[in-house]
Amino acid sequence: MSFNNVMTVADAERLRAVRGRVWQHMMDHRFAGADPFDGLHSKYCAGSTIMNHRISRLAWLQALKHAPAKIRDYAAIPPMVNPKTLALLLGAGDGVPVSDWSASGAAFDGAKVAPDLTRQLLALQNPDGGWGYPFAWQARAFFAQGGQSNAIVTCFVVDGLLNGGKIPPDHSALQAAAMFLRRDLWRDPSVTGADGGYFGYIAGADAEIHNVTLWAAWILWRLVPDNPCSQIAIERVLGQQRDDGAWVYGKRPHHGFVDGFHSGYILDLLHRLDVARWPGLQNAMDRGWQFYQRACFDDQGLPRSFAGTNRYLDSHAVAQAMATLQRFGAVAQARDVALFAIDPLFDHKRGVFYAGQGRFGKDRRVFMRWTQAWMVWAVSIMIDKEIPGGGRQKR
Repeated sequence: MSFNNVMTVADAERLRAVRGRVWQHMMDHRFAGADPFDGLHSKYCAGSTIMNHRISRLAWLQALKHAPAKIRDYAAIPPMVNPKTLALLLGAGDGVPVSDWSASGAAFDGAKVAPDLTRQLLALQNPDGGWGYPFAWQARAFFAQGGQSNAIVTCFVVDGLLNGGKIPPDHSALQAAAMFLRRDLWRDPSVTGADGGYFGYIAGADAEIHNVTLWAAWILWRLVPDNPCSQIAIERVLGQQRDDGAWVYGKRPHHGFVDGFHSGYILDLLHRLDVARWPGLQNAMDRGWQFYQRACFDDQGLPRSFAGTNRYLDSHAVAQAMATLQRFGAVAQARDVALFAIDPLFDHKRGVFYAGQGRFGKDRRVFMRWTQAWMVWAVSIMIDKEIPGGGRQKR
């Protein structure tokens, strides 16, 4: 694979056409669809003892997460609208809001769509000020009820509302979200000692996940610049970087893995903080970027779902790779990844991206948030966004 060419007009038009097809599919389904983590809403779980025990919930969820499309269809899981899907379309994650897309071939008015998505998100806000996934789900560290507010969805929604929703930071809904992050998710070192100074994922659970802490620190700083938590949290995340430049997922024993898309999350957030003139990030960014390039791509320059291993290629990892490469100035490599993605991962007949590609061929499942929204987000960055400070990190 060659990384010597940059995006041409023909390349951009090709990507716009793909985005238009995926966008039309999302609109036709009113942004509702399947998700890798919605298995507890199968018809077989309603009133079942599966829901009564942590191990059975976890086993069932993992089984449905990896099940073929036909088995998922038989499980009769209802399609759901995910707030994170809408947030990505509003440009969360420093993406491109739908209102700012260039002509894509889809017959829609982005200037009208963005306010509609904004209203939907504001209506989905929980009384505690946060947002959550519409489905219940079981992690090894905690159980989340359907709709329960969590750090990641809340941060993505706030980011989208600030970016594409054009809502000011002092808006009451965003200040309620800031209160949720500070009141319910902050684990204060003055209370917990050396085990504090980070943000939890949900209220009442103390699992420490590094990209979660960085996301919450960034969003809380945007909403309340003089808050006492963001600096402590950012310094803690920086202190968790390994000697080789990587960040593992979190602090629990089963969180000791390094994957491509969460590595991209952290690098992107550090880049955004750096552009906002947060001091002392350069060394961590350089080491993280070098690790990311070295371990999160194979010998052909294609993204890896997990660092250092060529196994299942998740479309989410591909999408995040496009954005991170573009953000850090590796625009030619980002272009090649994007053009690769629309070959084996895009279904030209149906206008959807597949979930991924594994040893036995294409994974033809379609996930509205995990696949469609993320790929639309990434393609929009490729063709419509000028990255502030882009190229500064390239060596």
